[in-house]
Amino acid sequence: MPQDNTLEDNILLANKFKAEIGTVSWSWLRPHEKRKSLFLVASALDLVEVAVVVAEDKTARVNAWLDDGDLLHPSLEQVAKWEREGGLFSGIIVKPYVFFKELKE
Repeated sequence: MPQDNTLEDNILLANKFKAEIGTVSWSWLRPHEKRKSLFLVASALDLVEVAVVVAEDKTARVNAWLDDGDLLHPSLEQVAKWEREGGLFSGIIVKPYVFFKELKE
């Protein structure tokens, strides 16, 4: 069973993820979508918080986000739009998954 991290561990992990978040194009995200390892993060959620929760294997919280639709695979309509129009996104890898948010202009 995973051991609960200390506050200091959580801060270190959050800082690590903050440094790793990058701006990416749809062409960079596309292969991850094809592998079904790509998750769109709701605007109400913080990308770093999502990365930390996933890395810490807090499945109850992740399942709640999935159930609420705050974390989901992109829809066919969204993928088609990004294929046509491209776009810029904020993304982070938490192996084997990639989490992203669309950057609004």
